[in-house]
Amino acid sequence: MEGLLGLKLLQARLNPHFLFNSLNSIQYFISLDDKKTSLQYIGRFSAFLRKMIQYGDETAIQLNDEAELVRDYLLLEQYRFPDRFEFEINLVGDAGLEDIPPFLTHHLVEEALYRGVLHLDRTEKGWIRIDVKPEGDSIRLEISDNGKPGAFGRETEDHSAMLDERIRRYNALHTRNVRLETRKASVEGGRENTAIVTIR
Repeated sequence: MEGLLGLKLLQARLNPHFLFNSLNSIQYFISLDDKKTSLQYIGRFSAFLRKMIQYGDETAIQLNDEAELVRDYLLLEQYRFPDRFEFEINLVGDAGLEDIPPFLTHHLVEEALYRGVLHLDRTEKGWIRIDVKPEGDSIRLEISDNGKPGAFGRETEDHSAMLDERIRRYNALHTRNVRLETRKASVEGGRENTAIVTIR
């Protein structure tokens, strides 16, 4: 019971600064008297919040649902940073039916965006790609991007530590274990950074 409560408390602390940034974005669009963008953003933001509330009390959700959360998040960020990046999410076979902790990939995608893609020159288009595929009895998630390394910051370090603790608590409660490999960089055939998550 204590482990379950601890996991839910960690999820409740997830990314409050994203919510503040979103509210600031709404204020910015309204100040520009851009009613169309304001209404579109508010609509997507409301839908994203509903899903956060819906899944926030769960200890596990399907990867299909996690992918929808990430898609909604990145669409919101495209409003905030127009024409700065593209993204794609690929789920292969039945991989989307696997359970994972809610918002597991959110921090990794945010890291790819804020510690990588948004540090590119404005002349270079950023991209983020999420691939989810079966690998034997395991599921492999790859979050890749073409960003330049940026400043880590205390907040990012805190979120990384929180993610590690969430994974530890999740693994203690479930038979299938989640394992996270740190962000790796490659320059073969172009710059690419990849974070890997395996579920065994």
